[in-house]
Amino acid sequence: MREDIRIKTGVPGLDEILYGGIPKSNLVVLSGDPGSGKTIMCLQYLYNGATKFNEAGIYISLEESEEELIKIAADFGWDFNKLQKEGKVAIITVELYDFDKLKNTIEDAISKMGAKRLVIDPGVIFRLYFERELDARKRIMGLGKMLKKINCTSIITNEIALDKIDSLFGLEEYVADGVILLYHTCSQNKFIRSIGVLKMRGTKISEKLHPLQITKNGLKALHKQELFEDIK
Repeated sequence: MREDIRIKTGVPGLDEILYGGIPKSNLVVLSGDPGSGKTIMCLQYLYNGATKFNEAGIYISLEESEEELIKIAADFGWDFNKLQKEGKVAIITVELYDFDKLKNTIEDAISKMGAKRLVIDPGVIFRLYFERELDARKRIMGLGKMLKKINCTSIITNEIALDKIDSLFGLEEYVADGVILLYHTCSQNKFIRSIGVLKMRGTKISEKLHPLQITKNGLKALHKQELFEDIK
């Protein structure tokens, strides 16, 4: 029987939607349109792990610089410079377009640090690594198996465009244990943020869309409310 250990995100409301948190070692795809809060959630996940749950984490950035990420975190009061000096968090910017080298970089970093949390952002860059979809699926499945083997609970981000999820070579369907969706949509002349869990292996989930707020302390899911209810 699977050991029921949860990795708490620390994001207010999200762990309630997940009935306690992300099951340990799950690989989660975090999909959202631009401005929906993906990077904020990833930073919040690592910050909470390091400061509240004594779990080291690694942020693999395939696009934004370390300085940009530290600045975003600082806007919410999260001191990633301090955490890096203490060896609790590492931000690694990768400009390799060789997936096997990327996989080895991730594995070495996790092993060296003893990290329990991992973020890879943005996963859409994977599309630049491969010419054939079959090669992509094999390599991405290998990455997923490696992360599970070393008991790292991981988040890979993906983009939603025009209300459609562009699959990362079957990552969401075949490899990922969970898919969390962030929406930033326009309704009745105002923008509305929301969060939903499409699937999550090893736990019950809320099957509803819930309002999502960006506060001075990070993201907050209003887990007791459904989308389009009056938000108080």
